[in-house]
Amino acid sequence: MRKGCSRMRWMKNRGVITKITWMIAVVLIIPTAVVGIFYYNSYKKTLLKDAGIQMERELEGLKTTMDNNLDAIHAVINELSYRQEFAYYLDGKNILSERERQHYASGMEEELINIRYLYPNLFYQIVVYGDNESLDLNNDWQFSMDILKKKAYYDEILHSDSDLVYGSVRKADFLISTLDVDNLNIVKDGKLILPVYLKIRNLSTKDVVGILEVDMSVEKLAGNLFQKQDRDTDYLIFDRDGTLLHQTGTYETADFEQCLFKENEGKGSVSVAEEPYLLTYSRSNRCGLINVVLKSRKGVLEFASEMMLRVVVVAIVCGACVIGLTYLLLKRMLKRLVVLDDMMSQVESGHFDIAIREEGPDDEITRIIRRFNQMASHLQAVINSAVEKEQAQKAAELSALQAQINPHFLYNTLENMRMQCEIDGYYAIGDSLAALGDLFRYSIKWGSNEVPFRLEWDNLKNYISIMNMRYQEDLKCIMEIGEGVGDVMVPKMLLQPLVENSFSHGFKQVLPPWLIVIRAFRKRDMLVIMIEDNGSGIEQERLLEIRQCLKNDTPLRGEKKKRSIGLINVKQRLLHICRGGAEIFIDSQPDRGVKIVIEIKMEEESDV
Repeated sequence: MRKGCSRMRWMKNRGVITKITWMIAVVLIIPTAVVGIFYYNSYKKTLLKDAGIQMERELEGLKTTMDNNLDAIHAVINELSYRQEFAYYLDGKNILSERERQHYASGMEEELINIRYLYPNLFYQIVVYGDNESLDLNNDWQFSMDILKKKAYYDEILHSDSDLVYGSVRKADFLISTLDVDNLNIVKDGKLILPVYLKIRNLSTKDVVGILEVDMSVEKLAGNLFQKQDRDTDYLIFDRDGTLLHQTGTYETADFEQCLFKENEGKGSVSVAEEPYLLTYSRSNRCGLINVVLKSRKGVLEFASEMMLRVVVVAIVCGACVIGLTYLLLKRMLKRLVVLDDMMSQVESGHFDIAIREEGPDDEITRIIRRFNQMASHLQAVINSAVEKEQAQKAAELSALQAQINPHFLYNTLENMRMQCEIDGYYAIGDSLAALGDLFRYSIKWGSNEVPFRLEWDNLKNYISIMNMRYQEDLKCIMEIGEGVGDVMVPKMLLQPLVENSFSHGFKQVLPPWLIVIRAFRKRDMLVIMIEDNGSGIEQERLLEIRQCLKNDTPLRGEKKKRSIGLINVKQRLLHICRGGAEIFIDSQPDRGVKIVIEIKMEEESDV
């Protein structure tokens, strides 16, 4: 709150050039910021959209590579099942001769060598299981069905409705590469493989007499794509149950528990280690494996953040240049107003013997300067005249005080200025000058020292109008008058000096908004006038001194003779003019304003 008040006070005390410059800066900054934020959000959406398209392309490449490798498995199975008479050789009911065994073994070896050359290092293992005990089992590709039947995954093969079965991913049982016939060393590496089985059936009974198994390592399924990713993109392969099988990153299956992969394909967002990622996946219709492309959202938007930072820096530099140039241009254009403001400050300090040199074209500013010089000259004459007319006695003192606001030529000058403002179209200034003229006209007509209260009230309205023009929104004035008090005779210039004290003393040390409340009403046979403000108030010691002076009808300590009409003077005039009696009461608390109450006894109306 204090910082906000300090900023308001700082801005209030700045000059017109600074305020206009700041207004232009705000007008430029707000739309620039709105456009920048809109552009930044749009650019982020574009980057995310492009990243999604790129991920879909990469996923399509991953799917294509896997499908091609699965096609290779199908081709090998079809080739072997077509060229080798598995239904005959693997059936345990057939007793094979030595020649048949050699023919089968040599043909199989030849096919495996051809597969090695056609698909180098693609397949992890190719094995054949059969019921025929007469087959030669002294090689690394032919095994008995009894071995397969002992495996946990045999039921998966047997209970499948299709002859071509995609098995669940598992660790390899046979660790000898069938395709590398030159190296028969057993190495237990425990690689994950995708097994594909073909059931070999008896042509007559349709009983399963053997199984052809082609194994491919999971890492081979994706091919070279797993070595060609950017730093913000990772490829992953999940099993049918959501188990992470292979990846290019360092993730765990638990990181993707929130991803259920219910659909065959989809995309969305996922949080891994409290960091957001974009995710696109697709499930293979053949083997059921799930291909996933994962891209860091932070990495995608990193370029947008860097670009936004550069744009902000450029905008700040350009804005500073524009504001600086605006300030210099305004300062050059309004230089004469700055001089006028400085001269008015000197007049406010009491230096009326000054004049501004008229320069430049005969425009509005020049005319204001000319009238300012005339006003300063007339004010100097008024003050000199008032000083010369001072007298020691109270009646002469009142006359001298009234003479300070009495010269006819000043009213005529103000009237001429008002008419010129009307001609030039400055109606607000003209209205204020009209109010000021009425104020001076009221002070000029000193035919009597007492006037009806309604005239005094109207005069106060003119004064408040001038103050409202000066302080505008910083000042709020509430004036309320009751019925039956307009004809009460009161001393002339009773209210204005008291209200003027609020501006000259009460509001000097207090920040706006300022409030003045003036109420006049009848209370039994008394006219009660209440004047309150929210100014700085009066210290208790000073307040007691003022009350004592009002009681004893003595001047305040330190009060000069040339001082404007004050409380003591008002009290003396009330006693001289109001024959029924009058009292003045004052109350105040520091920083909470002043309250003045005047009670004037109304004279009884005589019967007609």
